[in-house]
Amino acid sequence: MGLPRPTAYLHAALITGMVFLLIGFLDLVTFNSHYFAPFNNGIRDYEVTDILFSQLRDPEQVKRENRVVLVHVSKFDRSQIGELLDRIASQSPAVIGVDILFPEPQEPAGDYVLAASIAAHRDLIVLAANLLPFDADRAGIPGIRTSDSLFSAGVESAYTNFLSGTDYTIRLFSPFISTLNGERHDAFAVALARRYTPERVGKLAWRRGDRPLRINYSGDYRGFLRVDGQTVLDSDDPEALVVFRDRIVIVGFIDSRQPDAPMEDRYFTPLNPTYTGRSLPDMYGAVIHANIVSMLLDGRYIYELPNWLVTLMVIVFTYINVVVIHWIYHNLPDSYHGVTRIMQLVELFLLFFLVALLFYYFRLKIDFTVGFLALVVAYDMVMIYESFIRKRIPYLNASDHD
Repeated sequence: MGLPRPTAYLHAALITGMVFLLIGFLDLVTFNSHYFAPFNNGIRDYEVTDILFSQLRDPEQVKRENRVVLVHVSKFDRSQIGELLDRIASQSPAVIGVDILFPEPQEPAGDYVLAASIAAHRDLIVLAANLLPFDADRAGIPGIRTSDSLFSAGVESAYTNFLSGTDYTIRLFSPFISTLNGERHDAFAVALARRYTPERVGKLAWRRGDRPLRINYSGDYRGFLRVDGQTVLDSDDPEALVVFRDRIVIVGFIDSRQPDAPMEDRYFTPLNPTYTGRSLPDMYGAVIHANIVSMLLDGRYIYELPNWLVTLMVIVFTYINVVVIHWIYHNLPDSYHGVTRIMQLVELFLLFFLVALLFYYFRLKIDFTVGFLALVVAYDMVMIYESFIRKRIPYLNASDHD
């Protein structure tokens, strides 16, 4: 049993390169083949930190967000929404975000009530809008689609789009978007937070620009003040509406346990208790916006290491493991399988614990997925290199261990 010769480190470098080539090949073949689509979607749309959000966080210990009120509306017509906005506005909230798009006129009487309500409280209201589809030829977003001018004229509109479709987990959002027409738009949650605490949003705009931001979820709809819209309309007690005073109010579809609950504007999030093999999205867009608002108000951002630094860490980590596994292969041949497997299990556990610890206590997210895969692949790659490749290339046959 001895220390590796200098040539052993060259072999380790070759094996390390083979490990990354294999991972790249698997990514190219597996993830770009429709035959693997069901497997693909589950693996690609999964992160280790999802377990922290969905399993290891105690919902009872999550601080309730008292600055944001969610108002649930299900099958309201436009006249009811208008009356609802009047009642909420009567309590002088900080801002009312209406997460409902009114793309065109419908029934004249209802449209009139809604338009009159929005116009009367235009300084309090932010309306939802949608970013237009990305224009590949011009490499940008042409603009935004707002509600019909009957409702949106003179009223702030902000986009509600997220960076992923409904088939993927919503982890990121763009606080600001510059469109091809030269305008810069706020995300819906940013527009609401700006009305409440403009200084924090100003700092965010200066630091982040148009770069995406990772969402630090605080909880589902139960983590916020929640009021049913019908209860607001039916209440004759003014004191029951005091909950809206000086708070951020988000009006939209919040939650439903009914089997016919709409799937529109419903997304997967890291809070989904079934973080793999999911069948139904777990959160409506209005609640995601509420989570973003809460994060912005507190400045609870998730920090990420630069990609170049993570890549360097993964390469060094893999190389060191290959050197050790290669040494075990030559010096402990009878125990190679057992010792290496135990080493892998211990390292995987410690790495998961470290990633979880950094994320949970310091809000530092490290994407070490490739490092995990490399650790698993290294065991077999050493055997392939020694038993198949090295024996067929004379130049590589010199002894590299004393």
